[in-house]
Amino acid sequence: MRFSTLKKMKIRLAAAFLIVGGVFSQPIRPQESRQIEIDPSRPREVVATLDGQDITAEEFQQLIIAMDPKAKEAARNSAPEMLRYVGWLRRMGAEAEKRGLPAQSLLKLQLEMTRIQLLSNALIQQHEMEEVVTPFEQRGYYQANLASYSAVNVKLIYLPFTNETEELQAKRRMEEIHKKLQGGAPFVAMVKEYSKHAESREKDGDYGEIRMADEIPQIVKDVAFGLKDGAYCPPFRLPNGYYIFQRTGVKVDAYEKVKDPIFTEIKQKRNLEWVEKHRKEVVVTMKPKPMLEGQPVSPAEIEAYLGAMDEKLRSNLRDNPVEMLRGIGFMRRMTKIAVEQKLDQTPPFRQQLELTRLQALSNALMQAEEKLMQVSDSEVKKAYAENLKYVSLARVKIVYVADDEALAKEIRAKIQSGADFAEMVKQYSKDPVSKAKNGDYGPLKITDDFPAAAKKVIWELNVGDVSAPVQLPNGYYLFKLMGLDEPGVEKVREELTKRLRAAKSRDWMNSMRAQVQVKMAERK
Repeated sequence: MRFSTLKKMKIRLAAAFLIVGGVFSQPIRPQESRQIEIDPSRPREVVATLDGQDITAEEFQQLIIAMDPKAKEAARNSAPEMLRYVGWLRRMGAEAEKRGLPAQSLLKLQLEMTRIQLLSNALIQQHEMEEVVTPFEQRGYYQANLASYSAVNVKLIYLPFTNETEELQAKRRMEEIHKKLQGGAPFVAMVKEYSKHAESREKDGDYGEIRMADEIPQIVKDVAFGLKDGAYCPPFRLPNGYYIFQRTGVKVDAYEKVKDPIFTEIKQKRNLEWVEKHRKEVVVTMKPKPMLEGQPVSPAEIEAYLGAMDEKLRSNLRDNPVEMLRGIGFMRRMTKIAVEQKLDQTPPFRQQLELTRLQALSNALMQAEEKLMQVSDSEVKKAYAENLKYVSLARVKIVYVADDEALAKEIRAKIQSGADFAEMVKQYSKDPVSKAKNGDYGPLKITDDFPAAAKKVIWELNVGDVSAPVQLPNGYYLFKLMGLDEPGVEKVREELTKRLRAAKSRDWMNSMRAQVQVKMAERK
């Protein structure tokens, strides 16, 4: 067995399995499965009340549009739960404001980043929507870029190579074939005699269509589109071999077929140019000290801005502070224009601003609340006693038999009939590491990083029990639980305290959620 290999799979055990009861489990609130039927002709119709406030059909739709994809999916399954979530966010946001959390420096920056990112995107979307493209411009773009809307048909001759000697031979042979073509040899005849591309050879060399948008080497597109109908090219090299193309025709997409994509492409291209123009206007200097639009930026502020970004963006910009500051300056410029155009008051952007701000405040409040949760010594000891089996270290022996399930069953039957487990290890186990230790593996903690199926079996065993064959990704195993070593409450106090705080925080959060009043309106 290669448990070390299995650990690298990073198969995590769900928190719900860690402990069946006590501090590690939380009750799941059953969803009220109900959807709202929206009548487009009645946008002002009240479809629900949220904490006593009427929610119209139009407002409900705007909330859904403003939500992230996961929340949208939940809304489709249960409108009451979606509204309860919004109500909970609003209550959490109000509590965070009451505690003064938005004034904290890091959260303040996070809220600013969230706001300027959202309003920048809103303005860019709005600008693209408002960009006017005339039919005359569409037609002109089509004529100027005909190659992008064309498909060239080619025949080919192909000679592969896998090493330098074969490459030299293929090159010489291709030069001979090219001379024969120049001498009047039919292309199809050369295909039949020399080409090693079986699929096209069976079709007289026909390869099919090549388009400029195809994800193939650029040289292939350049050669195909550079030929005239009936013409063939000199041999050219690709990493897998030499080729000769003959162009056999071209098909140009009708304008009516591509005018809509052209409309979108022109809009997007102009929008990108507009964005880049504004981005380049942002003034950033780093010497003698960092400055953004004439205002000094301290190293601490740069770190704070990076900390307020998502992980991917942070990793991309950490080594490029100029671009990071330029991006912030650009978003601030876009935000100023967006506010002037009152996009922050326009649906669905207004709802997106509200929800993203409330989500950030809710997260900050939950973190702050968890830190405030008090956990007594008696609570820790009680949790330790209730979850002793799961905080203990398991000592196990294993037999690994690769993919032979029948052998695994046979070994278990022998053990049940009285055979010694260690002897079975010596005779049958194919894991040299544990075999050298009479099958010993461990000790293991339930939080260790190894397959969930193995954890489930081991922690359901009583001391001395042998499991049925367990199938893991690399084969079958038998596990024997030799003992559970109690760590002592002090060794796990920190972990238990952390989990108790998290559990109390969730209880508090759920109590806030339970206070939200949602009432669905009856359809008339």
